[in-house]
Amino acid sequence: MTTFNAPEIDYAGLSPVIALTAGLVVVLMAGLLRPSRFLIAGLALAALGAAAGLAIWQWGERADLVSGALRLDELALAAALMAMLAAAVTVVLSIREPAAEQAEHGAFYSLLLASVLGMTLLAEAQNLVSFFVGLELLSIPLYVMCGSAIRKQASLESGLKYLIIGSLGSATLLYGFAFLYGASGSTDYAAIAEALGPGGEADDTLVLVGTAMAAVGLAFKVSLAPFHQWTPDVYQGAPTPVTAFMAVATKAAAFVAFARLFELALGPVSVHWDTALAALAVASIVVGNVGALGQDSLKRLLGYSGIAQAGYMLTGIVVAT
Repeated sequence: MTTFNAPEIDYAGLSPVIALTAGLVVVLMAGLLRPSRFLIAGLALAALGAAAGLAIWQWGERADLVSGALRLDELALAAALMAMLAAAVTVVLSIREPAAEQAEHGAFYSLLLASVLGMTLLAEAQNLVSFFVGLELLSIPLYVMCGSAIRKQASLESGLKYLIIGSLGSATLLYGFAFLYGASGSTDYAAIAEALGPGGEADDTLVLVGTAMAAVGLAFKVSLAPFHQWTPDVYQGAPTPVTAFMAVATKAAAFVAFARLFELALGPVSVHWDTALAALAVASIVVGNVGALGQDSLKRLLGYSGIAQAGYMLTGIVVAT
């Protein structure tokens, strides 16, 4: 008789993810009842507060979750807490936001919580599959939120631009992951690093092409020059609370994921990517700061500021220590 050994699940380690998921469902279901906007906002803030409290409770814990697909540590929790704080501010700013009213507050806040959930998973990811799932869960709600002011052409244009560029970045990233999997035979960061280590496949063409495509795909997502063209337009057209949320939370989660991928999985081949990322960092710093000089829109200025800040943050990854 065959016995089934159930996998061990660390519910404490997954508690912030569980709280966000439960909060998302509650807010979405409550929104169907058309209650007061303040009640829906209160439920969203309660979900974010519960998730933040559980993340603080887990601070200092270091563990692999879900068969090693996720990593619980201070880096991931810090990114998750930043995303939750940014989302809480966005909830408050959105209470009287026309875009949230047009999209229905329950749906709008559900999308916001779903994006925070994606950011949390992305920051904890140490597997190519969990990385991509977290990235898409982060991005897809933002496509809708950017275009949620349905009576404004600029908002609809913003959502469409973000959808097209985001899809292009995701496709490029996924192709890169496919090459890395083909070269290493695994989707786990540790196994990829081992396969690319001494005596491994570090100089394989699949590795070099996969690394380049992964870098380009992530550069689209984090607004690194010269893959930044969408950022000022999307920031300007999106509702103001959404712009504020994207400017803070998306950068934090994406760069933690960027660092994990390139330092852990692709660390053995850093000699092949450090110079290229250094060039992207310099280009982003120059383009972001120079491009900001001629702006007469505060939201476009914030977009160019984000491009420059992405360059500064990338320098920490380039050091590869």
